[in-house]
Amino acid sequence: MNKKYDVVIIGGGIAGYYSAMALRRGGKTVALIEKHSLGGTALRWGALPVKKALDSFKNIKNNCDEIENIKETLINKWNEDLNILDTKIKKDLTEEEVDIYIGNGEFLDSTTFRLDDKILEAKYFIIATGTEPHSIKEIPVDGVNIITHKEAIDLTNLPKNIIILGGNVEGIEFAALFSEIGVDVTIVEKEDSILYENDRDLVEPIEAHLVSKGVNIIKGVGAKSAKVSTEGVEILLDNGDIISAEKALVTFMRKPNFPLGIENTNIRTNKNNIIVYENLLTDEKNIFAIGDINGILGMAHVAIQQGLSVADYILKNIPIDISHHILPRAIFTLPEMAGVGKQEWELKEHNIPYQIGIALFKDSWRGWAKNIDYGFVKVILDEENKILGLWMIGENVSEYIGLIGSMIKEGKTADDLLSNLIIHPSLGESIREALLQGKK
Repeated sequence: MNKKYDVVIIGGGIAGYYSAMALRRGGKTVALIEKHSLGGTALRWGALPVKKALDSFKNIKNNCDEIENIKETLINKWNEDLNILDTKIKKDLTEEEVDIYIGNGEFLDSTTFRLDDKILEAKYFIIATGTEPHSIKEIPVDGVNIITHKEAIDLTNLPKNIIILGGNVEGIEFAALFSEIGVDVTIVEKEDSILYENDRDLVEPIEAHLVSKGVNIIKGVGAKSAKVSTEGVEILLDNGDIISAEKALVTFMRKPNFPLGIENTNIRTNKNNIIVYENLLTDEKNIFAIGDINGILGMAHVAIQQGLSVADYILKNIPIDISHHILPRAIFTLPEMAGVGKQEWELKEHNIPYQIGIALFKDSWRGWAKNIDYGFVKVILDEENKILGLWMIGENVSEYIGLIGSMIKEGKTADDLLSNLIIHPSLGESIREALLQGKK
């Protein structure tokens, strides 16, 4: 069977999803090919499910009975919730009349893709195949004892204890989740700090919460090798110590998912990604690569933006900005960290003078009304009061940060933000207070 489309998207993760939806709404005929389950890492295989689970534990003040009830409900409904998520993704795409193909096909050339007995031809192809967890020879993933995020999100098969290899964003988010539902967690991080390359005052509240939940954090020591035993997994550390648990979660490496048949095109790759140029085009001028597979920035919101931008380029010939030099970020732990722009460590590293203002949420009127007892806003300004960075720690702070990046990108000053009305009473007033404290 041969079928022709305006655009064929390879990869049904977050980047492919948004690109497909935008292209269909723009009137293009679109096919989306996914070899496993729709949603990818961001929606199906870790990020969104972990955040949904963590949301269940917000606003809980050490009430053991309530925590146990949440845990039981969460686990009993987990597979049902994931099935609902799968259904929603498919429903969204189907309602927009995106043709969905499940399977692992291959490029025959730059305009043709084969999937079983089907030949799909397209004017444009978008590769959105992402990356997947990868291990090293000394720590081989077996999917049972030594696992990745794909196995870790199965909350119906929880271990009594787990070693998380990597104190990065993925590792810390899983540590936050597992510790809330009663799993004994040990984190192994080779750097001297978890969430490396974040300011210490931002990391400390997250680390303190983990420790309060019984998480053991080993810093400054890497994992050398792993051995599966009758008891589970034994991890040999660089310092010679051996630690053990039922399972070990590997978070520190990923490898690219290159589509099959890529050698039948002129697309160039390196070890870790597909090489892209202006407008996210590959060496084939009708084939784009978006999301993690292009190696620009491995973040879901970057992948979404690239998917939408490629759709705009195809539909309206709008050039694509891939600089992303002002990048909002969030870490979905308890508490959350979110921010945009520079942090203090970066400015110190480059000897750039700055000043800061800090406001505690509990000191705001809305914080008093909501009985908030932790969290803060930190603004970082240059000597002319231009905003260099804005960072927050607290519950749901990821919800507040998204559009502030445009203000930093445009070089707005503290006074520019202060000239805008901020709703009273709201936690957003803490941004105003931090600006007032920080500016000269």
